[in-house]
Amino acid sequence: MKIIDIHLHIGHLFQWSENAVKLWMETGKYKDKIFDKKGYLITDKYVEVLKGESIAGGVLLPEYSPLTAGVLPVEEAVKIQKKYPEFVAFGAVNPNIHIEPLKEFKRQVDLGVKGLKIHSVHGLFHVNDKKLYPVYSFCETNEIPVMMHAGTSVFPGTKLRYADPYTFDDVATDFPNLTIILCHAGRGFWYNIAEFMIRRHKNVYIDISGLPPKNLLNYYPNLDKFSDKFLFGTDFPGVPGIRKNIETIDTLPVSNNSKKKIFYENALKILKFRN
Repeated sequence: MKIIDIHLHIGHLFQWSENAVKLWMETGKYKDKIFDKKGYLITDKYVEVLKGESIAGGVLLPEYSPLTAGVLPVEEAVKIQKKYPEFVAFGAVNPNIHIEPLKEFKRQVDLGVKGLKIHSVHGLFHVNDKKLYPVYSFCETNEIPVMMHAGTSVFPGTKLRYADPYTFDDVATDFPNLTIILCHAGRGFWYNIAEFMIRRHKNVYIDISGLPPKNLLNYYPNLDKFSDKFLFGTDFPGVPGIRKNIETIDTLPVSNNSKKKIFYENALKILKFRN
């Protein structure tokens, strides 16, 4: 079975904050495999490790959160995409940094990004900030999917009020034809609300990155029923083991058809991956 990981982080090690490296990246086993001794990301090693863990392709996520996680420029994601087109680059904007978010995102689209990541919890803004509405309108018109960090974060300086699920609902309501992916599935306190949103909004989906797979049916007992709305992701490189996550999900008592949707088919359909 093919596996697409829609939640892969990029950037050089020294571009991440010390807390991000300590509290997140070092929880995984991949740091020493994908960076050189000076902390530069080795593109070929990055892809080699993912392919070795059964990942056929994925979404590469930059970030602009200097006060919490770091600044991981979009150019690195585009660089990987150019060499390995099965890995798709997304852009990112932060209204606290980018004075004209739409202008900045259009610049990123011109570079070749295929989607947008909004990281309000690390970036310290609300997703329904009106400065972002022209960006959402542009994405809706051009059928560009938008991923949003919808869950808690352990990084110092982050504020959970920026993960308020009702702000996500505002955007989904105001842009009914915008494809929205709720990253981390409402992790922490909002699983029920996240599920309600995928039921209420036809274009809202959930990625399961950053969640212990063995607990998925505790968080989402209707996973099998709503498997059209779930996507596999890991939060790489800050994940204990990609293959282990895949194997754990494969043991869950949900249908094989649902597993295929979650692992591959939904991403292929929603994000227009190369088949």
